[in-house]
Amino acid sequence: MLGFLTGAFIFGLTYPTVFPKISQLAKVGNTTFEVLWNINTWLFIILFGLISLLLFYLIDRAGLYRKDRMSEDGKPTGLES
Repeated sequence: MLGFLTGAFIFGLTYPTVFPKISQLAKVGNTTFEVLWNINTWLFIILFGLISLLLFYLIDRAGLYRKDRMSEDGKPTGLES
């Protein structure tokens, strides 16, 4: 709790001097990834979907399940078909 309060205090003290500098560095306006990377919107959507599916597949293959969602025999629960 002390760390939380200390961090909030430091943030409050440094915000007026730090935020304007960071804001000027990141001033790109209202933009999206496909505009920044100069690619077609649908290509970005398809690539994002494929990368997400690959990530979910790799997580499943690696067996990275939440411990509170595991049964006694080590198998994930809640996936009954």
